[in-house]
Amino acid sequence: MAANKLTIKLTDDQQSQIKKATGRSIKELNIDLGAASQLTEKDLDKASGGSFRIGTIKSD
Repeated sequence: MAANKLTIKLTDDQQSQIKKATGRSIKELNIDLGAASQLTEKDLDKASGGSFRIGTIKSD
């Protein structure tokens, strides 16, 4: 079922960023769409690194 598979080839810059961050070489992403479930907007933000929160710790 090739229609349920998605392959994303990464650019050299993307490969370099992943290598720096993880130490692993990745040239493409393979996604099985049949195994994917519905993601919330919060899940997508976490996966894409699109949002972050900075908090303060209050001490007495």
